[in-house]
Amino acid sequence: MKLWRIFFSALSNSFFALNWISFAWISFVMASGQEGLLVFSTLPWSSFLTELSTISPQGNLDSGSVWIAWLILSLAYSWAMLGRQNSLRKVPTNTHLDVASLVKNKKLEIESDPELKQSLNKLNQLLKNS
Repeated sequence: MKLWRIFFSALSNSFFALNWISFAWISFVMASGQEGLLVFSTLPWSSFLTELSTISPQGNLDSGSVWIAWLILSLAYSWAMLGRQNSLRKVPTNTHLDVASLVKNKKLEIESDPELKQSLNKLNQLLKNS
């Protein structure tokens, strides 16, 4: 199960990087035209959703609308990836195995110190007598 999780995590991270590299490359190609960076101000920012809703097999679609939709989806995907990374970084609480190993370590520590072992035995006897 862990191998699949590693595989899908690597696949997801690769897709994330490839998406933003492709987006930056397409943006660079768009800005390298005659208009330069002004091409982004001429995009249909207020009507791109309306233009995307008119998609049909033979219809024309403005490439600026596709670029804007890609930008919005990439930002949403990045936000989701950051949320996933934050949830993976949370420190897990002590499990049963962790507690058992702590008890075992403390037991070894007590057994290796004769003074501590003797004082704990005395304390144990006092508790049993009371």
